[in-house]
Amino acid sequence: MAAVRWEYARAGAFEALAALGEDGWELVGVAPDGNGGQTFYLKRPRPSIREELTRSQRDQALRAAAGGEAGRR
Repeated sequence: MAAVRWEYARAGAFEALAALGEDGWELVGVAPDGNGGQTFYLKRPRPSIREELTRSQRDQALRAAAGGEAGRR
């Protein structure tokens, strides 16, 4: 079984956490930012090469479809 690869992110606003959670991000730490606020640290499993290619192909197809629709108007 392959080891899980992770990707990491930071957020500077508590309000951003709900949207990040919807995208699969998990909160793993909180630290003061030095300005009286907080920095939120997140991680999520990194997609496999197969998932990346599928996502890339889907995005490309959607862009092509949107471009084709714009040309028909």
